[in-house]
Amino acid sequence: MGAKEMIEEGLYLVQNDPRHDLNVSFRCRLISSFDEADGDAGRRQRVRLGALGVRKVLPTWESLFPDDQTARRALELADDLLAGSVLATIAEKEMGALWTRCDDLSWKHPDKQSVVMVGYGAIQVIREALSERHFGCENVNSQSTDRDVGPYDHDSAFCAAIAYSGGATWGKGSDPQKRLEFWTWWLNYAVPAAMDNA
Repeated sequence: MGAKEMIEEGLYLVQNDPRHDLNVSFRCRLISSFDEADGDAGRRQRVRLGALGVRKVLPTWESLFPDDQTARRALELADDLLAGSVLATIAEKEMGALWTRCDDLSWKHPDKQSVVMVGYGAIQVIREALSERHFGCENVNSQSTDRDVGPYDHDSAFCAAIAYSGGATWGKGSDPQKRLEFWTWWLNYAVPAAMDNA
């Protein structure tokens, strides 16, 4: 299945889902398809796709945490990995510290979990840069939901969708129309942009 057909399938799925969610099994198929590209192009596409989603919701983070550079630093670190200007071992260590920072923010701001997801999403962009192939899909099947995925294995788009819509699909404050808006943008803009700029 080509990229255009996958995007059309995704748009159909998200429009017809009652909560306007783009399920994890589809996202795994789509993001993993980038790894079919030659050489390091797939990794670059995955990182670009992750970064585009996070950048869309970055203003949410910066309005609540204006002095906290965690999310921006994570995106910079992913770029540094692709550029070869930082060793993977150093990046992994810093990634752990950034994750701990997000855990601390999550603990201190229990009513702002959706905003903290911006930081987690940015950290997952680092994971894409470190990974030979898209991660977190090993145990995902067609019946899987995001609740079946471990907290360390959620893709950055999942985190960004939560930030954009105000919560996960199972959360009370989550807005299905905002989720539809995010996934429609992601499919129509972010996915093609990531593929064109590997």
